[in-house]
Amino acid sequence: MNHFEFNEKYLSQIPALQQLINLGFNYLTPEQAVAERQGKVGGVLLEEILRSQLKALNCIQYRGKEYLFSEENIQSSIQKLKNVKWDGQQKTNEAVYDLLTLGTSLEQSIERDSKSFTLRYIDWGDWKNNIFHVTAEYSVERTRSVDTARPDIVLFVNGIPFAVIECKSPKVEVEQAVSQSIRNQQDEYIPKLFSYVQLLMGVNKNAAMYATAGTARKFWSVWQELRDKGKDVETCISKSLTPEDKGSLFSGDFAIAQNFFDVMETEGGRQVTEQDKTIYSLCRPERLLELAHRFTIFDGGIKKIARYQQYFVIKSTMERVKQF
Repeated sequence: MNHFEFNEKYLSQIPALQQLINLGFNYLTPEQAVAERQGKVGGVLLEEILRSQLKALNCIQYRGKEYLFSEENIQSSIQKLKNVKWDGQQKTNEAVYDLLTLGTSLEQSIERDSKSFTLRYIDWGDWKNNIFHVTAEYSVERTRSVDTARPDIVLFVNGIPFAVIECKSPKVEVEQAVSQSIRNQQDEYIPKLFSYVQLLMGVNKNAAMYATAGTARKFWSVWQELRDKGKDVETCISKSLTPEDKGSLFSGDFAIAQNFFDVMETEGGRQVTEQDKTIYSLCRPERLLELAHRFTIFDGGIKKIARYQQYFVIKSTMERVKQF
């Protein structure tokens, strides 16, 4: 217990993971996350999960019939995403973003007729058709080095890294989490991971800030939710994990913290924090995909994600338009 108390980052990181699991993310231990990359920390895609989802999401509609994409085309689509040419952080991220939002065109012969068909990486129309994972301490090999960097929490959509959360102790200013995220994007650290990432967050239990890949420090923002109900957030963080999820989460380095959190749960849980509110607002799957797909732009080569005022004004305007 004493060892745990000295690692106060767990007071942010473990509650965030518990909440994300309750929001529908499947937890992967750090070891499982490496295994999903065939043991290669130089890669960042969970390739077998991605492969399975590409098959589940895509089929070819042709002359009133449905056909599967060939194994060759499935592999080709993975390689296209995996091998996007590095052209600096923002340009590379934009190229990946185009692939994720527009899909990729692949040629396939159907009934002796060769045509191009679009394969999609994410179902933007129905978020429930996608699969979501979360892991902690995600080891990624640094550029031109055998050393690794380990973001605290990484969220995946269909095996694609989609969001990164850096967690800090309540005694540490959240700006330090922001600085760490910006550092990890630099060329000598792990820029490849951030080529795929759509949302960044820095949190401790008292504060949270968000941005997107490549955002300068001065443009990181605080989200103020105008629609979510506090009761929904409270219900989410109060929900007990299944025995399977709890066993998976409290393994490895986190095992020493289980007793602390078990006692907290037995005594009636905990109060809702600013971290809880922001994770609920930005990271629940339907909102996470909506922000990336409909509220993210590249403006003059700079990637921008909507601030909360812009998001809610646009939502309200669209709702009024639909009434006419």
